[in-house]
Amino acid sequence: MKFVILTDTHFVARGRKIYGLDPAERLAAAIDCINRDHRDIAFAIITGDLAHWGEDAAYENLAGVLSRLDAPTILLMGNHDRRDDFARYFPGVKRDANGFVQSMQVFDDATIVTLDTLNEAAPNHEGLLCADRLDFLEQALQSAPTDRPLLLFQHHPPFDTGLRYMDTIRLANPEAEWEVIARTRRPDYLFMGHLHRPIAGLWNGIPFHIQRALAHQVAFDLETEGHIPGSHEGPDYSHVTVTGGQIVIHQCSFLYAGPRFSLHDKAALDGTIG
Repeated sequence: MKFVILTDTHFVARGRKIYGLDPAERLAAAIDCINRDHRDIAFAIITGDLAHWGEDAAYENLAGVLSRLDAPTILLMGNHDRRDDFARYFPGVKRDANGFVQSMQVFDDATIVTLDTLNEAAPNHEGLLCADRLDFLEQALQSAPTDRPLLLFQHHPPFDTGLRYMDTIRLANPEAEWEVIARTRRPDYLFMGHLHRPIAGLWNGIPFHIQRALAHQVAFDLETEGHIPGSHEGPDYSHVTVTGGQIVIHQCSFLYAGPRFSLHDKAALDGTIG
């Protein structure tokens, strides 16, 4: 099974920009590459912060751009999103029995579990898994088929990464999530967004991938505390292949416009091209 991950699109109303960038232009460019190069993917998943201010005009804009994507989409909530506004433009998105935008979908090669970590009452954008959402996670982990990998997706990381300000707005109750996982089943991989940086590692033995944002980025800065340092580093999406017990993730810089050449070409090696 193959799929594509994007995150943190931060859409605004059509024709507007945010931090000097047009999120619609960036997503359209990503979609052009995905439609051209990855026609065999099962789906594309966007792990939250679909809109920046969570307003109707942003979701209308996002729905219009996403309609160009040839693959099905799986959409998650992030701290900048608003469920009711989102639902008006994406009425078909799967929700659980309590109305949270989360689901379990079983494919031939993997089970996809998505969590809704949006806490609309939080003043500082931190995430939350309430009792109902933790119950959903427990039921999903217990009922998922054991003969294929289980991939867990959520917006907020449940751990610190060293990005000092961003660590103050991670998941507020990571211990509660881990308690559910520890007594049921460990996901084979954990995928997240929120941090606007490409980060990988292990959390309690679970390998994780944090996807770089589609919109503005958070600069690599492990010292700043009082604000979020931003940058216009190039965006990417990730292409994931799940085959048996193997999971391979390629990060694809789709706005790269530089040369492509053979590393076996002597002229390129000598620096006369490229």
